[in-house]
Amino acid sequence: MKLIILLILSSLTLMANTPSNRFNSKVKYEYNVYLEVLNLKLGEASLSIKDPDNIEGINVYHLNFNVRTTKLGDSIYKIRNKIDVWINQENLNVVKQNKSIRELRKKKNSETIIRNQSGMTNGKEFIVNENSFDPYSLILILSEFNIPNNQSKKFNIVDAGKSRVIEIKNLGTKVIKTPYGDKQGYTLSPVQNGQPVLKNKGDMEVIYAPIKDILVPVRILIKLGSGVIELRLKKILE
Repeated sequence: MKLIILLILSSLTLMANTPSNRFNSKVKYEYNVYLEVLNLKLGEASLSIKDPDNIEGINVYHLNFNVRTTKLGDSIYKIRNKIDVWINQENLNVVKQNKSIRELRKKKNSETIIRNQSGMTNGKEFIVNENSFDPYSLILILSEFNIPNNQSKKFNIVDAGKSRVIEIKNLGTKVIKTPYGDKQGYTLSPVQNGQPVLKNKGDMEVIYAPIKDILVPVRILIKLGSGVIELRLKKILE
């Protein structure tokens, strides 16, 4: 059994080390959105890799994240979130964020530009830690860091003018049901004192599984202002 587990982990690590230029090809992951506590379907979401771009001489990948609730979902917790993120092709650090957040009656638009350790959101400057990432882009890029089983790694996070540090732990492997069959995947979760916790708004727990030789985020838990939603992979469009 130990040998089988080691082979599985080695396979997952190999795929994480060989992304096959995954960010250079357009792809769209579509999800159904559930309210975790009630297991009730509330809407739909998508996570897309757009065409590569260049911002002021920096080669970037363009990622897009959308969440939209249905009429039923609107009656419980209305969401109309659209997020565009551009990340440096060399180090995957965040370069630009455009975010339109609509949750319940709250509305917030922001544009953030980051250059080295200086950031500006809606005209307001702030200091950015070196080697910083966007929290939503982490959904796609976390698998690139090969965090070993039962170990963790800290990341500097920038989100609409606010900086913080988040610790992500590999909780290990398990079988997960996907539209493409049962897969052996692993879970990366934010932790505090070594224990999984979705503490801050924007924190995410992601289950990755191999589909078509790529590690895909098949389940995503996201902490919003008033609860946790779960995104379950529905299909992949290429």
